[in-house]
Amino acid sequence: NWNYFNEYNVDTNWLDEVRQNAFTTDNSFSMSGGGEKATYRLALGYLSEGGTTIGTGLKRFNSSLRVDYNFSDKLRFGADFYFTQSDKDDNWAPKDGNVRSEAFKKMPNKSPYYMDENGNRSSQYFSYQTKDWEGEFKASNSSASHFNPVAMANESYKNTMSRDSRANFRIDYKILPCLTYSAYASLKMSTTTTDKFLPQVATGVAWTSEYANQSTAASSESLTLQTENKLIFNKNWKDKHNLIATAVFRTTQATSSSVTSTSYGNASSGLADPITGSSVYSLGSGESEARSISGTGLINYTLLDRYVFHTSATMDANSAMGKSERLGIFPTVGISWNMQNEPFMRNTEDWMDEIKLRFSIGQSGNAPKGTAAYYGAYSSRGEYMDMSAIYPSRMQLNNLKWETSTEYNLGGDFSFFHGKLRLTVEWYNKYVKDLLQKEPKMPTTTGFSKNKWFNSGRMENKGWEARIDGVLYEKKDWRVSAYINLSRNTNEITELPETMNPEPYTFKNGEYAIRIEEGRPFGSFYGYRYKGVYQNQEATYARDKEGNVMNDVNGKPIVMKNGAKQVCPGDAIYEDINHDGVINEYDIVYLGNCNPILTGGFGFTIKYKRLSLNALFYGRFGQKIINATRMDNESMYNANNQSKAVLRRWRNEGDNTDIPRALYNEGYNYLGSDRFVEDASYVRLKTLSLSYSLPKKVCNYLGINTLNFFVTGYDLLTWTGYTGQDPEASLPTSASKLSKDSANTPCSRRFSCGLNLNF
Repeated sequence: NWNYFNEYNVDTNWLDEVRQNAFTTDNSFSMSGGGEKATYRLALGYLSEGGTTIGTGLKRFNSSLRVDYNFSDKLRFGADFYFTQSDKDDNWAPKDGNVRSEAFKKMPNKSPYYMDENGNRSSQYFSYQTKDWEGEFKASNSSASHFNPVAMANESYKNTMSRDSRANFRIDYKILPCLTYSAYASLKMSTTTTDKFLPQVATGVAWTSEYANQSTAASSESLTLQTENKLIFNKNWKDKHNLIATAVFRTTQATSSSVTSTSYGNASSGLADPITGSSVYSLGSGESEARSISGTGLINYTLLDRYVFHTSATMDANSAMGKSERLGIFPTVGISWNMQNEPFMRNTEDWMDEIKLRFSIGQSGNAPKGTAAYYGAYSSRGEYMDMSAIYPSRMQLNNLKWETSTEYNLGGDFSFFHGKLRLTVEWYNKYVKDLLQKEPKMPTTTGFSKNKWFNSGRMENKGWEARIDGVLYEKKDWRVSAYINLSRNTNEITELPETMNPEPYTFKNGEYAIRIEEGRPFGSFYGYRYKGVYQNQEATYARDKEGNVMNDVNGKPIVMKNGAKQVCPGDAIYEDINHDGVINEYDIVYLGNCNPILTGGFGFTIKYKRLSLNALFYGRFGQKIINATRMDNESMYNANNQSKAVLRRWRNEGDNTDIPRALYNEGYNYLGSDRFVEDASYVRLKTLSLSYSLPKKVCNYLGINTLNFFVTGYDLLTWTGYTGQDPEASLPTSASKLSKDSANTPCSRRFSCGLNLNF
């Protein structure tokens, strides 16, 4: 007799309700021409890409025009014009609360729509919210939960319209036969508008809530002006000495502004107005300007076409830095040896094309982001007695430094058998000092809670890259070629920042610790070691290092605790690192990092006459990520939908399983542990393409130059042991972020066919 019995008596596949098959069209057109003095090239393109999640998609139009005019043999002028417009559709739900993640959690017996008296779906969305078991709608800047994902996919929107315009003007003038001057000026204008609408039918909140038909409008504009002046001196003396000297001076000026407004209580999505809506939730605006200048001097000297020496020095200045440290000077020096040109290599010309060895060492600098980041700042604190109060909120940073990187590079290029076999290898080691720490916390005795930027800490990046290209078979009408490339990169914190404070950790389910430790790579995560399930009462007894049962003062066995909760048979086992009988923050250990051990790809091309087959594979190996979706779907802690895996949960003594018992709103059976850290290694067939070109005679008969037909598949197959939707998880952008898979939309399998016509 319950009002909503029918709405909770269905069988819903929520994921199927929010995903779809989609079409993508990609069109391009170009034309070029001109005469002896002037040439031009015009290119147009239009992309319409449907999303595999309902409510998502992208439309993009791009155009370019290039014009070159030769006034004389010495003077040449050119101009480039670009315009791009992108129209992106998305759901309102933030990244960590996307509709797919919510669809995984929804109760399978709940309906997305109200049901009529005959048990059929109506046209109204069902967004009944409960405090007791499903939970009420919650949202923040980065997450959202407890909403109707079908209503969110169909009725919410986040439309982002971006327009980018760029104009480049170029000039080249040959002052002397060996001295050339070139310059360009670039003007880039960008505008972005974002409209968001959160429908009340998706959240079920009261009409007085700030999330009831919430509407947001945001816009931003930016203008960037760049200039470059370059002098190049190129002189050769009797094929023995060759000198190239270059002087470059660049300037950049960038301005930007933004405004955002949010309102709620709007009548509908069509009548939503963030400014004149029923109630204004927030208003904000900003404006900034930044300038930088850069000067580079470079000398490249070649002796006997065998020995190459180059050196350079770059001077950078940025308005984000204080006057005392505004100027940074970064030198570079390198040598290379073209061994194939040595006299003793003449007898190898039949099979040896190139042996080039090179070594370089150089520095580069990184300035903090923002406008005049070194400035102190003041903020208002409302009223103090009967007066307005202003207080210093940010410290002046006159000694803020450049983050400096010093990189060593050793490599070689090899070619054999007239280019049929090529090999390139590279080894590098980069040391970064004076790391820029953004908004580190400060002792309150300084009068400030945090700093805008701070230089401290050191990090090391090192790795190698290798690529091999080869022709495996070539005879008459057949040609088979292939390549493989591999790379390995590791990073390590070699010196902790002085301002490094331990990240706050709260002992609770689903929580991983975030730490930065010397000797550990950036992107590491920490948690507990999961050891399975307590089978019986005896297994719950705490044990010392030797494995002996520990007793209390009364001689009775001590029972393990997960936090303050005493464990029982069926609960999760976590390794007691310090053997104190309690699982807490003192048992947290290093679990891995999100950096892949190896990254690479390989591909092949098979050609027979005018028929060609191309394949490209890509993969990552040894990367660890946290499968947050699996954690949610195996927690058995609330009323969220669960994975089929929980059907093999522990129920009775002797159950051979690694999944703990179900406890509704109780226990600590899904702490942040290696249970949910998975190896996301994979190999993916990125593209597979078959093409055919018409014979030249047929093209001449049709009055065209070339005609090529093709059919291509993208992301067709993925080989992986990862259990989530997509093993290609994004890497964290800061030390406070973890590499988590929260059921973001995976890459789609796409097919395309078409033709390329040239006339």
